[in-house]
Amino acid sequence: METLLSRVMSPPFFPVPFESLRAEVRYEEHCDGPLVVDSMTIRTIPLSHPNLGVGFRFDEDDRRFVFLTDNELGLRHHGGRTFGEYVAFCQGADLLVHDAEYAPEEYPERRGWGHSTYAQALDLAEAAGVKRLGLYHHNQERSDKAVDELVARCRALVLERGLDVKCFAVAQGWADDV
Repeated sequence: METLLSRVMSPPFFPVPFESLRAEVRYEEHCDGPLVVDSMTIRTIPLSHPNLGVGFRFDEDDRRFVFLTDNELGLRHHGGRTFGEYVAFCQGADLLVHDAEYAPEEYPERRGWGHSTYAQALDLAEAAGVKRLGLYHHNQERSDKAVDELVARCRALVLERGLDVKCFAVAQGWADDV
């Protein structure tokens, strides 16, 4: 992580040399337990992806945010967790931002690539009692209009199932309206 940060935070990517930062930066091999920063508790969970990865849950006061990118819910990769474990991790989240790269009909030929469908992400949100679902990790070859169509399909599933979940696409510059 130190090597990665020092490369990313150097010219031409970042104007201030990493060594010039006035922060005390400590590196840990991995996070076994929760990290508490002031009133916020941060928890992690391994993601189901061929190249591994880590998901995060942020709890502060009565608000909960879960961020799971590059997470294939349809296949348990080495180090990944079961669907039930992801449900427990996301339980009661106000906002879940989850990998939703594929439409269900695209998934069979991409199974094992480390990404989920919008329907799988909605299954997780439903099982965990999530209030808002941000679809994330959009396929770079999908146009904005096509992303909008996936969101519309996800919202139709929400209505069909009678769920109280707000579904939307997360985009650069996005800010929550609540």
